[in-house]
Amino acid sequence: MSDPQAQDPEPSCNHLFAHPQTPEQRTRVEAALDNARRTGDTTGVMVAMAQLLGPCDVRDGRQP
Repeated sequence: MSDPQAQDPEPSCNHLFAHPQTPEQRTRVEAALDNARRTGDTTGVMVAMAQLLGPCDVRDGRQP
């Protein structure tokens, strides 16, 4: 039987609004922020900002 999970999963953050861990994840969050700003989605802006800002043990290389 094959393992359905990816063999090399992207690192993940367990915060309520997960911080991006890879350049690709950061690019997606930045695109979401741009879209939220362009469409006037204030909640989307706040969520994207929470993802991009603040300390994150996983992203910063510390063990949680």
